[in-house]
Amino acid sequence: GLLLLVVLGCSTTIVVFDKTSTIGEMTKIMCELPLCLGSVLAFLLANRSFQTRFLSAFTTYVNFAVYGNIGMMMGTPADGTLRGMCSKVTCAALFIWIIQQGHRAGWKTVVLHDDLFVFTAVSKSWIFAHALYRFVLLTLPCFGSGRRHRLLELYSLTLTFALSSSSNLPFEYCFGMADTLVVPAVAGWSAIATTFNIIPHDSTNNDLLSNHIGTDADIYLSALSPVVAIFACFKIASAPRRGSRRV
Repeated sequence: GLLLLVVLGCSTTIVVFDKTSTIGEMTKIMCELPLCLGSVLAFLLANRSFQTRFLSAFTTYVNFAVYGNIGMMMGTPADGTLRGMCSKVTCAALFIWIIQQGHRAGWKTVVLHDDLFVFTAVSKSWIFAHALYRFVLLTLPCFGSGRRHRLLELYSLTLTFALSSSSNLPFEYCFGMADTLVVPAVAGWSAIATTFNIIPHDSTNNDLLSNHIGTDADIYLSALSPVVAIFACFKIASAPRRGSRRV
C-alpha cells in the first residue's frame, strides 16, 4: 500500500511541477508510473476474490501493455546511427518471439500470486536477449548521456534474481515484476531529479551529447544487435509445440 502511495505521489509531483518534459516524455512517464506500476500494485492489493474475478481482464490489460510497449520500441529514433538501425531489426525479432510465446500460452500470461505480479509467457533466453538489446538501445542519442539509464539492465536482472530467490519462483516468472518496478522507478527518478535540478537535464539536441559515442563504438555496439536478432530468429524457428517447456 505504501509503495502505491509513493507511485501516486511521485506521479502527481511530476505532473504539477515538471515544466521541462515534452508532451511525449510526460505521456511516457504517466504510462510507466500510474498506469503500469500503479495498476499492478493496485491489483496486488485487491482481495483474492476480486483478483480471481478480474484476472482475465487484467491479463488482457497486461498483454496489451507488454506487447504494445515492445512493439513501439521499433519506432525509437536511430538518429543516424548504425546501432539504431540494427536495433530496429532486433526489436522486431524480439517482438515476434515474445508474441509467439504468448500465443503458445494461449494468451494466459498472468497467474495469481500472494505477493508478486507473475508474468509467465517469457523465457529466460528472451530475457537475456532483451537485456543485450536494451543495453545497446539506451546508448542512442535520444536517451541522453545515459547516466540515468546505463545500469537499468543490472538493476532489472538483479531484482529478478532476488525476487526469484525469495519467492522460489522460476527466474523468468519474476522478470515481469522486476522490470515493472525498475523501469518506472528510473523514469520517475529521472523526471523528479530534472524537475528539482538534482541532476542536469539531458538535451538531446546538443551535438556533444549526440556524439558521446564515436563511430568505432557505434560499429562495435551495432554488432551486438544482429547477434541477438539471429539468436531470436533461431529460437522462433526452433520453438517447441504449444505447452512445451521454455528455455
